[in-house]
Amino acid sequence: MKVTLKRSAVALVASVLAAAITPPEQLSAAEWARQNLVVPDGPRAGELWDDSLTPYIAEPLEMCATESGVNEIAVRKSAQTGFTTLMIAAIGHVIATDPCRAMIVQPTSGALKEFNAEKLDVAIKGSPALDRLVREQASRSGDGSTAVRKKFRGGSLKLAIASSAADLRSSTIKKAFLDEIDEYPDDLDGQGDPFGMVEARQESFLMSGEWLRVYVSTPTIKGGSKIDSYFEGGDQRYWYMPCPGCGEKFKFVFDRQHFKFNDEYPHEPHYVTPCCGTIVEAYEKVSLMKKGTWVPEATRPGAYPSYHFDALTSPFVPWEKIASRFVEANEDPLKLKTFSNLTLGLSFDMKGDAPDHVRLMERREDDLLRGFIPALGLVFVGTADVQLNGIYYLFKAFGPDRQSWRVDAGFIEGATDDPHGGAFLKLEELRVKEWPDAFGQRRAVDLFGIDSGYRSHVVYTWVRGKAATFSLKGLDGWSRPPIGQPSAVDIDFNGQRIRNGAMVWGVGTWSLKGGFYANLHKQGRVSGQPIDPPGYCHFGSWMDEVYFKQITSEYLGTEKFKGRTRRIWMPRAGYQNHFLDCEIYGDALGDYLGISRMMSDDWARLASMRGLPEGVLDPELFAPAPLLAAQTARSAAGGGTDAKAGVSDDEEYRPGRLFSSHHDNGRDWEDG
Repeated sequence: MKVTLKRSAVALVASVLAAAITPPEQLSAAEWARQNLVVPDGPRAGELWDDSLTPYIAEPLEMCATESGVNEIAVRKSAQTGFTTLMIAAIGHVIATDPCRAMIVQPTSGALKEFNAEKLDVAIKGSPALDRLVREQASRSGDGSTAVRKKFRGGSLKLAIASSAADLRSSTIKKAFLDEIDEYPDDLDGQGDPFGMVEARQESFLMSGEWLRVYVSTPTIKGGSKIDSYFEGGDQRYWYMPCPGCGEKFKFVFDRQHFKFNDEYPHEPHYVTPCCGTIVEAYEKVSLMKKGTWVPEATRPGAYPSYHFDALTSPFVPWEKIASRFVEANEDPLKLKTFSNLTLGLSFDMKGDAPDHVRLMERREDDLLRGFIPALGLVFVGTADVQLNGIYYLFKAFGPDRQSWRVDAGFIEGATDDPHGGAFLKLEELRVKEWPDAFGQRRAVDLFGIDSGYRSHVVYTWVRGKAATFSLKGLDGWSRPPIGQPSAVDIDFNGQRIRNGAMVWGVGTWSLKGGFYANLHKQGRVSGQPIDPPGYCHFGSWMDEVYFKQITSEYLGTEKFKGRTRRIWMPRAGYQNHFLDCEIYGDALGDYLGISRMMSDDWARLASMRGLPEGVLDPELFAPAPLLAAQTARSAAGGGTDAKAGVSDDEEYRPGRLFSSHHDNGRDWEDG
């Protein structure tokens, strides 16, 4: 039988070959993610990405694709909004459909390690479309991926940190994904800011217009936030939703006029729309959010897409939680900053103007005697600032609502080049001294801290081996915690390396100063107010003008640095700031001991422990373990030496917080 083909054999072969070599239809970035990206963490970990819960991610993700024609994108966000997935999806789309040299930049090595291990690597290995493209890490093969570079056909992804000039200088890149940019340094070893270095790496793509930079971050303070600058430089898009009552578009904004809730639990939050007053209940939030769209509020020629999104609209954070966080902040400037940054995605307006020192002196209280701990001073700390010819010191006590009382302050004259002599002898007497309190008892400090910025090796030697004594170091930056994790110092007094040396604790002084000055502005009973407000500062009439001049010696100013505006603390001409440093370090120690996290029942327990006669309460039943350890150590040593009672020679004594909090401390607000 003869078979007749409608097309020649050559045509058939050609069509088969054409089908084989024709690239598949190009998927948009969002569609690629829906079909291929397996989410690494969160409530849908291990599942394909589904933006039905986070529809606000799709548009900025599409902007990351080369075909969008967009070169810059900025996302100002709160925590728990899902924008980490945006970065991972955009990187995955590059690897799969537009391979090139790209870079992801994290603020610190710790952040980069966590991002790589817990998010990026998990997403790559869990997504078959990426796992088969990204080469395995092979230390002996130049073709394999490494710990700092993911390699794939046609390109690579460099993993860099913003604090390393070498990381940012060494590669030509087409696309850069810059995460948590508010934590980036302003200058890298005198070589410029990280953004300028990244831009220089993209010079080769400027003419073709194929370059991309994505900026994502939670903000810090107003006037000094990098993501604020990039957001405001764009077209400022917000997520607008149709009002259930009249259909007019509106956005959620945190204010007590529209976002209403009770100041006590249950908070019963709800939203009143600004257009017609329709009430949106908390359970209606997510369904309404899913109907929203991005609306630019600052459209103009040349403006790139910039987005703002916060927890008020996020499907992951209940309104009840937002209300409770605001109420629990209780006028604490540091907590309000955390709330503004991590919940509202807004920079915090830090008040940096110090009150007039003469007006502060008028608030001194005659009944506060020098050297006596007042009745409500339940947490007691001491701090010191070392100078060339002496040491400034301060002892203060904290009570409920973070009120504080100065117990003693002064200057010890003497040489400071010998940790075993000079001014350090008198400082040691003060450190171990037991001070009388309002209940007829005597108490030593719960924690003592000393600045190690001057004569560091002397301070390290003096601190080493002393119980409940911290070597402190002030750190610049608005994203620093009040007190961070310690780092080991491995030199002794003679400059020799030693094992298990003194520990240095970094203190985020910038935000603490803002909080301290905000508290100084508060008025209390001495000024005719009915109560002393939370955070109120009490001063005794024995305190002199030198002290008040020093604690008001700085102000929050704005300067141009490397072409960028930033807000920093500046000294007033002719003023010294040593007592201010002591105050700030004291606040850091108070935060470490938990004064901002302790609730009323915690303070009540501590008051019972402080005020009742010895022996009435079982200390092992009521005293927190870290404080009990410190008290036990001092009692066993005869009331004020450094013997580590109950601690073996090979164990390290680590004082801790007075009460370990079971309440929010901010870390669970981080973006997942």
